[in-house]
Amino acid sequence: MKKLFITLLTAICLLSCEGPAGPMGPAAEQTQWKYVYYTVEDRHWNLVGQIGDLNSFYEFSFEEPSLTDFIYSEGVVMGYAVDNPQTRDEILRPLPDTWPVGEDTNLWTESVTFAYKPGLVTFYVGYSDFATNVRPPTMTFKIMMIW
Repeated sequence: MKKLFITLLTAICLLSCEGPAGPMGPAAEQTQWKYVYYTVEDRHWNLVGQIGDLNSFYEFSFEEPSLTDFIYSEGVVMGYAVDNPQTRDEILRPLPDTWPVGEDTNLWTESVTFAYKPGLVTFYVGYSDFATNVRPPTMTFKIMMIW
């Protein structure tokens, strides 16, 4: 009897009915995206502060008209440092990117990041030892905007 009860209960659970489907929900908006590459030549980095001062760093800004108020407030903007840009060997390093660097016993950390607002993207490079007497090298970046 116990086996029959378990068998019937299992059958009822497995064969239970499903009700009618509910109404369709509202149509979803189509997701859009755009990516843009930027290259900052070594000679174009702007020093903020004085050479060697605490909190000195380099920056460079690009105007970006496709970075609208809507994308700024409702979308997502992601930034990457790019090695081997637009080749089969392209490598994206998500920003912020912090990397230890050294020569013999002289060690420091290089930090690369970005900031944005509608119409403008700014890239930053800073060094943990604030040795800003050497400009950053030419660097390529990629910004991905999703809305």
